[in-house]
Amino acid sequence: MKIIGNEEKEAHIAHITSEGIKGLFVGSVVSVGLFTYLKTRHASKFRSFNASIKTCIITMPTIAMGAFYADQGSWEFDKQMHSSHYTEGKLLEEYKEWNNLSFGNKLFTSVNNNKYPIIFTSWLASLYGSWTFVNRDKIMTTAQKAVQARMYAQGITIFLLLGTLLLAMKEDEINKLKPAPIPEWKQVIMRKEEEEKSILEGRK
Repeated sequence: MKIIGNEEKEAHIAHITSEGIKGLFVGSVVSVGLFTYLKTRHASKFRSFNASIKTCIITMPTIAMGAFYADQGSWEFDKQMHSSHYTEGKLLEEYKEWNNLSFGNKLFTSVNNNKYPIIFTSWLASLYGSWTFVNRDKIMTTAQKAVQARMYAQGITIFLLLGTLLLAMKEDEINKLKPAPIPEWKQVIMRKEEEEKSILEGRK
């Protein structure tokens, strides 16, 4: 029976926390989309909902997706961790590198690792927000509103692209601060030596 060390416990907690946060983000997008859809497409029915139902529409998908992602992340971590000594060592090494980063660098790394879903979601939100804002104008025609909304969305898209470039530059800066990676062949030898050492200590 394998005894789980503190480092593995901490890595496991860090992984499921990260996955849980992703789930909360996805769930919040689903919740806002569902809330907006019901409010705009089924306005009369939506007005009949009390505060508790409206709160559940926002909170339930968010909590459910957060819990699902965390549970799935825990299963994936255990699968990778116990599939082989190589993947176990690799996961722990990645956790050590992550743990040595400052809070700001951790935040930048998390955003950068999930930049494409964030950018895509932000782009869709900008399209919807631009159209909602322009559609309030009662003077412009539908064609004029579409052109105006597209201009706003293009401006936001340029802003998102600039943000992507800044994230890439920050990633390069963070990678330069990291110690030089140990070659895989050397990691294998080091792990073999540790295993042999633990076996010898167990015989004593």
